[in-house]
Amino acid sequence: MNDIFRFWSRIERGAHIYPEDAHGFARLSRQQHGLNLRCLPAAFAGPLKTAKAVLLFAAPGFNSESHLKDAKPKDGKDYYMRRWKGPEPFRDNGSGGKWFRSIVKFFGDPKEIEQKFAVLNVGAYHSPRVKDWRALMSLPSSRVSVNWTQSVLFPQAESAEIVVICMRAASAWGLERGREYGGTLFAPVVNVQRGYLAGNSAANGRLVELVRERVASRR
Repeated sequence: MNDIFRFWSRIERGAHIYPEDAHGFARLSRQQHGLNLRCLPAAFAGPLKTAKAVLLFAAPGFNSESHLKDAKPKDGKDYYMRRWKGPEPFRDNGSGGKWFRSIVKFFGDPKEIEQKFAVLNVGAYHSPRVKDWRALMSLPSSRVSVNWTQSVLFPQAESAEIVVICMRAASAWGLERGREYGGTLFAPVVNVQRGYLAGNSAANGRLVELVRERVASRR
């Protein structure tokens, strides 16, 4: 299944594991995959269906108990159910908001532009870091993220319909860090530790200006 939205429409409200991923996890030990399965899956965030810019990452992080809070209350489960459908904007509060605004501040005032951005991860499950890439890529949800990105997002970016910026895990997405691609597809030099754009790169300066112009446009 190549449609990421159709894929995630099959998950039940409040589920911690996508149905097809459950078979993969049954064959993997917790020590091997290193993923936190107490949180709700977060393959993507923001209005992925309508975003002008999509930022590609490895997996949603886990460094705070706030990531666990959405898995219990009704409003957290409802938010994720809407989020899995694709058009749901970022919340003002909640897990990940502070981190996301620290990423997009390079492109303008986060409050003004954040609803034009989306984040897409290779893996849907929270973890401080990806412990085993082979284990992560054995999960159907990870393969759907990569396949959909390569078959849908990359062609759109190469024809400059949408800006796609690979912030982490370039090789997993099928890209090469620092290489120039056609249209508005980018795999820029980044701060590997934090996933921020490297500030001492002229190419990154041009990229920031392009993104600022694009998200400011009403097109």
